[in-house]
Amino acid sequence: RLGGRRPQGSGGHEQWRRSAKVFKHPRYNDTTKDSDLMLLKFHLPIQVNKEVKPLPLATSCPIPGKSCQISGWGSTTSPEGT
Repeated sequence: RLGGRRPQGSGGHEQWRRSAKVFKHPRYNDTTKDSDLMLLKFHLPIQVNKEVKPLPLATSCPIPGKSCQISGWGSTTSPEGT
């Protein structure tokens, strides 16, 4: 689901796609979660709009304490509590 802001329900802006192929990072470590990154190829094209658009790549390292944008899914905490 792309463009959704809530875990459940529909805000009317979501796009639902099935993945045609997934590419796991070759150095992903299931124990440490290092290189926890995956590339998805979808069966159908994604329509870029106000709610669904690529994030620009960072041009510098984030400043500690400042806000930044990320994209992802899954757990938002770790066993270490960070």
